[in-house]
Amino acid sequence: MEFIAHRGELDLIAQIATAPTESAVVFIGEQGVGRSHLLEAALRESSVQAVLLHANPAEAAWPLSGFSRIFASIDDSRAVEFGGRFTLRSTEPQFMFAAARDLLSLLRGLSLPPLLVLVDDLDRMDAETQTLIGFMAGRLAGTGLRFVATADQLAEDSPLAGFQQREIHRLSIDESVHLAAAEFGLGADPGTLRIVAGQSDGNPLVMMESARALSADQLAGREPLVLPSRPSESLKAVASKKLSDTAEPQRRMLESIALAPLTHVGALTRERPDDLDALEEILYAGLATSHGQYVRLVEPLLRSYLYWDMKPRERRERHAELAGLHEEIDDRLRIWHASFMAPDAELTDDLLLAATRFALEGDIASAVELAERGLLTAVDLESRHALVFRFATALTGQGELDLAERYLLHVRFDPASAALNLRLATERILVEYEKTCLVPTGDVEAAVSLYGDDDPSGAVRLLAQASFAHAGRWDVEEARRGVALAGRFLGEASEDARHAHRETLAMLDAVDGRPDPEPATGRVSAEELQAMSSDSLVAFATTLSYRERYAQARRVCAVVFNRPHGEPLTLERARGLSCTNEMRAGDFHRARLAVEEWLSFPLAVASHRAARALVLAWYHYSRERPDESQAYAEECLEFASSERNPALIARLFTFQGQSALLENRVDDAMRLLLLADASGAHLRNPSLLRHSADLVEASVLSGRAREGETVYRRMLEQRSERPSRWLDLALARSRALLAADEVSPGLFREAVAAFDGTEYSYDRGRTLIAQAGRLAQLGHAEAAEHAASAAAAAFENAGATLWARRFVARAEAPAAPPVSTVLGLLTPDEREVAEMVRKGFRNREIAAELYISLRTVELRLTHIYRKVGARSRSHLASLLN
Repeated sequence: MEFIAHRGELDLIAQIATAPTESAVVFIGEQGVGRSHLLEAALRESSVQAVLLHANPAEAAWPLSGFSRIFASIDDSRAVEFGGRFTLRSTEPQFMFAAARDLLSLLRGLSLPPLLVLVDDLDRMDAETQTLIGFMAGRLAGTGLRFVATADQLAEDSPLAGFQQREIHRLSIDESVHLAAAEFGLGADPGTLRIVAGQSDGNPLVMMESARALSADQLAGREPLVLPSRPSESLKAVASKKLSDTAEPQRRMLESIALAPLTHVGALTRERPDDLDALEEILYAGLATSHGQYVRLVEPLLRSYLYWDMKPRERRERHAELAGLHEEIDDRLRIWHASFMAPDAELTDDLLLAATRFALEGDIASAVELAERGLLTAVDLESRHALVFRFATALTGQGELDLAERYLLHVRFDPASAALNLRLATERILVEYEKTCLVPTGDVEAAVSLYGDDDPSGAVRLLAQASFAHAGRWDVEEARRGVALAGRFLGEASEDARHAHRETLAMLDAVDGRPDPEPATGRVSAEELQAMSSDSLVAFATTLSYRERYAQARRVCAVVFNRPHGEPLTLERARGLSCTNEMRAGDFHRARLAVEEWLSFPLAVASHRAARALVLAWYHYSRERPDESQAYAEECLEFASSERNPALIARLFTFQGQSALLENRVDDAMRLLLLADASGAHLRNPSLLRHSADLVEASVLSGRAREGETVYRRMLEQRSERPSRWLDLALARSRALLAADEVSPGLFREAVAAFDGTEYSYDRGRTLIAQAGRLAQLGHAEAAEHAASAAAAAFENAGATLWARRFVARAEAPAAPPVSTVLGLLTPDEREVAEMVRKGFRNREIAAELYISLRTVELRLTHIYRKVGARSRSHLASLLN
């Protein structure tokens, strides 16, 4: 299997293999966490000769059996012969150390080429081998050997203590799902895999064993799961060992907690106050964790073992006891425990309702367990589809799209129930859009065709939702088609549905650059904002941002953020909008803060990846991290292609073209901005991409002013139908750029004066840069210097400090040294890397081409930058060119 999650550990092994000095490391971690898989991947990817050995526990009783296998793996007849004849006179420490020194002397005398020795489960080899290898681990210099081993947790007095120790952590939920999806293919339901991944707590072996134990219908999401999952034999051994020293009161307390996804502390200690001591000891030992008045086991794997280790009758009795103890404390947990005592149709309803409450509170693990229990115990599920649907919509709001999709599979409404079926279709379409960023137009039209006449309000809401999504992708034609289709149903639709239609139309007109119909997006009072739903607030803020009312959009987003119980999916949209709003406003201070705020929260949904990658590419560029910025730009291009979103591709090319222009890479800027122009050819609103003035500037600087004039004329035509404040400023800058020398100074003064000093500081800085360049060409040195200083001040005011420093440095820097001088400062190894940077290779490509680790490439680049005074990768390339 090609997929491996432990990329950091793999990079460390590659670094050890290629390092100039020999070393040894042991990766420790629990059984099933992926230790063997890590070494197998390291063997496949090693750039030096490598061997992989697996310990055989059956040989552990034979002294030096492991040692002889290790020496047999060294491709040198002298080493093999020595290993076969090697014996110990005694296992006393002094004799062992003397033998180890002899081994080291022999290896140094062999002058072996670098050899990476990978040993899986080194701690299961015989004690003598561990002692010898452990002694050698810190003294490998000159031997050519690099040891990488795996083991369980090592005691302080372990003979392997001489190894560097690194812990292999469990996988994240997303990594676990990725791994399982690669194993089970398209037939596996992602929601089911997510449940199994959560139950396995990031242990790959346990997850695979649990998934293989499911029936085909369970794996496909068509049948409910029994939770907690039954433990595998390997898990039983690990858990049993972990609990071997647990006293009886603590063990009983652990079993009580294991009977539910969470338990109220008051119920646990209600009848036996002495149990509070046992609970405190469990919490202190780290086996459980408390959240307010509730407690749950830290490890799902431990809970699984404790739950299924109890006899069925004992479990039922304990469930009955806990059901009574939760009476009047937490009705949801009373229902959970009561459902194990006897079948009851009402309990099924109660379980699904309780699951929905947990989901709305964000406790997804508890919600899923109660829902699965409800589905499992339901005698007549058809009459409960509305409850399942309600639960699924709660999951959607929490951003749990795979889980929502899983439960929507169980929902079937009577074909005569048009409103319910249209709601179901709308929810499925929403989930698909959030997962793929693709609007399933065919599904939308099919649902409207089937049910729209019977439920006009539902049809309007669905079409408004689809059109809003199209508008967010800047796909104006499709959005207008949906709005027009909704017009057929507006007359019979409810006021709420018509309001959703008006919201979409307002946002669509803003995206399309149509004149603002006051007072539709005028200032709204605080009371009116508080009365709006969070989704309506996000829609309103989006419209304001496209209308260039950035301060108002910021205010509306703040209302969403300050609400006490916001849905993660809506908050995710608001945070993304907050970033793009500040970027459009040219307020880089606020934009960076908005991005950092966004990054501080866990990602609600793993969708809209292209838009997120573009924001992060801009953020890292503004933080002077060019390599990270380029990596996110490449991600953006990949994701935008899979999302079939040419508008995002155009935005990426615009960002890259603007960056190239400020770095004085005029030819690159021209190429990228022309790509942006072609990718965004379907956009009629020039204030969306905002590349036109930059394209004019690049045309002038590259001697292609005629092409710039064509772009300028197009901007003039666009202004007549789609006027905007930004376009007025861009036209003034472009007019001055294209003007003849004798009139351009006056036009630049007008262009600069068009800014009122409080808006678009970044764009003002761009205009001043162009003015300074033209004045310098005309020989007005003092005026050019004044414009340059004003540009730097404008950039600083906008928070674009990188741009300010880069322009000032460009204006003041002496001529670059010739290439021969630059290369003469570098070592031969550094020259190789520098030349490959000049040719456009990325770090990972350089590592592969030169057979060195990624870390080595990064270190050499750091040294190169310092020696030649390069500020970035692009600056280094320009010095070499």
